[in-house]
Amino acid sequence: MTNDYRYRLDNSRPRIKVTCPACGRPRKLVRYVDTQTGMFLADHVGKCDRIFKCGYHYTPSAYFRNHLWLNNVTSYRPVSLRINAQTSKPSFVERSRMVESMNRSQSSALFRFLSSLWDNDETMRLFRLYNVGATTRMNDATVFWQVDVNGCIRTGKIMRYGNDGHRIKEDGLVNFMWVHRLKSMVDNPDDFNLVQCFFGEHLLSVHPGSKVMIVESEKSAIIASHYYPQYLWLASGGCCGCLNQTASQVLKGREVWLVPDLDAEERWRDKLTMLRAITPTVGIVTAISDMATPEHRAAKLDIADFLLDAASRNNPIVGAAD
Repeated sequence: MTNDYRYRLDNSRPRIKVTCPACGRPRKLVRYVDTQTGMFLADHVGKCDRIFKCGYHYTPSAYFRNHLWLNNVTSYRPVSLRINAQTSKPSFVERSRMVESMNRSQSSALFRFLSSLWDNDETMRLFRLYNVGATTRMNDATVFWQVDVNGCIRTGKIMRYGNDGHRIKEDGLVNFMWVHRLKSMVDNPDDFNLVQCFFGEHLLSVHPGSKVMIVESEKSAIIASHYYPQYLWLASGGCCGCLNQTASQVLKGREVWLVPDLDAEERWRDKLTMLRAITPTVGIVTAISDMATPEHRAAKLDIADFLLDAASRNNPIVGAAD
């Protein structure tokens, strides 16, 4: 059988790798090459070779779906890229895997940290609400399950936290793992077609009239939901994560507010045009940015940091999205 794919992972020698946008490791991302021009696609289109610890894989088909205007540019048109209905459909994780991990949730360091701020019952309520569990891997790391608006389980992100509630880093970089890359969780990891959804997306159908607040990290969504339960908090799962045209379709008709981390404000502003084509009522929350000091910005703080600090001083943040 001949290979009629126009785009393939670079297999030249020496192979030129770039920094992975997901795990931040330098020289780990293998990019896709256009076999007709010999040129690379964008620097974030590729596959991280840290398959189990990162699992990032942004394919050319996903890239062109998210950048439809490129299909009108002759030099980039994917004339022979094969996409069929079977491969474009997302794979799912069995619900029993999620339930099993949620039964271990109290063993995670993040659960213990949040329980020290509130109490076990409130932490358990939020973990159950957002489908958060724990795993024996990586020293009882936390598992943030991605459950879509139809209740199907797309994957889970496994992350380690210290007793202080902060993510554990190795060599200054966050270390995490994907559930769908583990043979103990899915039958055929190599055949699993990951199509991510927002963390907390399953709550959209439960609260159809609530304002939707989107933050970057899963932990931030949980903490913000405790302090501002009148809003529905989702997490993009990364700097831009699910803030793309495909995943954001579930926001159609909703009032949406973006709450970016301090180091991602401009990148999230760039998403407004795309989001407004899906739902017209979209805005950026500036309360965090307005109160940020140069020290805060240097530390790249997020809304969770501000909420916890404000709570410790009994001085709640106001004007989130009033």
